[in-house]
Amino acid sequence: MSKVFVIRFLMAVLLIFAISPAIIAQTNDKNAETVIHLLDYIARDYPEGVQNGEIINKQEYGEMQEFSGQAFALTEQGSFLPKKERQLLDDLAKLKDFIQEKKPEQEISDLAREIRNKLLEITGIQTAPALWPNSKRGKALFANNCASCHGINGKGNGALGKGLDPAPTDFHEAQLMRQVSPFQAYNTIKLGVNGTSMRPFSELNEEELWDLAFYVKSLRFQKDKIDTTALRAQFETVFPNFTLKNVATHSDEEILANLAKTGDKANIQLKSLRLLAPTGTESNNSLAIAKENLNAALKNYTAGNKSLARTNALSAYLEGIEPVEARLTTNDPGFTIEIEQQMLNVRQAIEQDQGVPALKVETDKALAMIDQADQLMKDHKLNYWLTFILAASIMLREGLEAFLILAVVLALIRTSGVKKALPWLHGGWITAVILGLAGWYLSDYIIQFGGKNREIMEGLISLFAVLVLLFVGFWLHNHSHAKKWQEFIENKIGRYLQKDKMFGLAAFSFMVVFREAFEVILFLQAINLEAQPENKSAIGLGVLAAIAGIAVMVFLFLKYSKKIPVRQLFRYSSWIIVLLAIILIGKGFHSLQESGWISVTGFPSLFRIDWLGFYPTLETILAQIVLIIIILITYQVHNQRVKKMILKES
Repeated sequence: MSKVFVIRFLMAVLLIFAISPAIIAQTNDKNAETVIHLLDYIARDYPEGVQNGEIINKQEYGEMQEFSGQAFALTEQGSFLPKKERQLLDDLAKLKDFIQEKKPEQEISDLAREIRNKLLEITGIQTAPALWPNSKRGKALFANNCASCHGINGKGNGALGKGLDPAPTDFHEAQLMRQVSPFQAYNTIKLGVNGTSMRPFSELNEEELWDLAFYVKSLRFQKDKIDTTALRAQFETVFPNFTLKNVATHSDEEILANLAKTGDKANIQLKSLRLLAPTGTESNNSLAIAKENLNAALKNYTAGNKSLARTNALSAYLEGIEPVEARLTTNDPGFTIEIEQQMLNVRQAIEQDQGVPALKVETDKALAMIDQADQLMKDHKLNYWLTFILAASIMLREGLEAFLILAVVLALIRTSGVKKALPWLHGGWITAVILGLAGWYLSDYIIQFGGKNREIMEGLISLFAVLVLLFVGFWLHNHSHAKKWQEFIENKIGRYLQKDKMFGLAAFSFMVVFREAFEVILFLQAINLEAQPENKSAIGLGVLAAIAGIAVMVFLFLKYSKKIPVRQLFRYSSWIIVLLAIILIGKGFHSLQESGWISVTGFPSLFRIDWLGFYPTLETILAQIVLIIIILITYQVHNQRVKKMILKES
């Protein structure tokens, strides 16, 4: 069997293995989104077809019957509903029967909304954008994609909309638009409406869909003369009481209900929420999300909801701080460590139940640091060379981390002459690189994967790599003795070259590189969002420059590693690999802490060394100490056996 065939076969198997879960998950998410979309339509449009138990519009009523049937069928056939939540399927069947029986409008609407909310909670589908939508981009997207049917001002009078049945929606119709949330508009744009001329705009990415949805919701408020100063004042007054998720998921009616106590100002405050965005979001960074979630964490903790406060605090870091960490690190590495530590202090105050006053102190410190971070990024705008340096440094850092591990294994294979292992090793990392390249084009989906899941994935991959490294390190140390190495070469090399052994080597190679490729995608996408269009080519050049630098290091390492005797290479490599295992277990536990899987007990006064995987928390340090003890005990037992063997031979 040729090397080329082996590599191709391995790549195909790993591609299927890695991509299939993502495809299944994406299909499940789309089916769930469609069901949610159908329930929104039923809750809103049922009164258009039935009133007081009588059909007033046969077409609308027919749609309600069709949509309820589709919602039930998609849920029954799909795998997005856990077995313990099958009661929801009974509720969908009830909804279908109630529509058939022409039950009262309010009863149908309430039931549809109740099922929708339960489904959102169960599936965890994102109902809000990651960043506050951009109205300028939304306006341009509307002109290019919607104006031909809906009209340039959104009044449903576009040239291509004439004669369509049903007619294009008039986004200025107050009675209709008061009931629609941006999330419902998002779903309509993304999924389309069956039986109408409203097609799905699947070519738009998540950011564009939200920009367009928020712009559509703003149209009916744009006809009035706007006093920008007064509107901004009202926005600043009301926004602290609304998260971005609230604004995205609530209809105008729901927002007005929440604003009822403000009296006459309710309508102007609603207008401000639909037309404006928080100050400081123009740079399109995610720090506004961090501030929003920190305030929500303090609010929920004060109200006695510790669990939700913990989730808010995690989101503040994962969705607000982490996306801009690469850029902050380039500007001020020390400050980046400080702000991450402060976000940890907030989470720790919640987990240890330190009380509202203590949490408020930590939250205020974090909010002040976020303002400082925002100013830091404004002062260092992403020009061409800064974009280049950022991209190159990210690629170089992550690439070297993977290379350091693989280079040792590669040098050992070459030195020992086990050439049949090379295709498996190369096949693993090449597959990971290909998936990384594909991931760049699927980055919208990966970003939706969520910060928490990304950290869990990185943590588990790190811990898997630790197990493999420990095995390899022990194996190398075991064969560093001359007699053992000779015995291995003469008697065991044939068995080691069996495919099942080599497949493990390929899987290890894949996991090591894929973990770094995953991080590179996320960091480069963050830079891509912030870089000006004319500077985006610097990202590609920076990546290529870093790859060239890594290639030079690979060449030099392999050239000079050949000159080291096999026994010495094995001995030195075993200790290098042990060091890498200690580093990775620290990083793995740290990632799981950031995801909320593992508790955090911090030592704020203790130093931190990222590249050594040393973090000032009890859990990460304890994991490293336990690993070191296991390694020392294992090696001590092995050395005693070697000594006995030497005495026996002499």
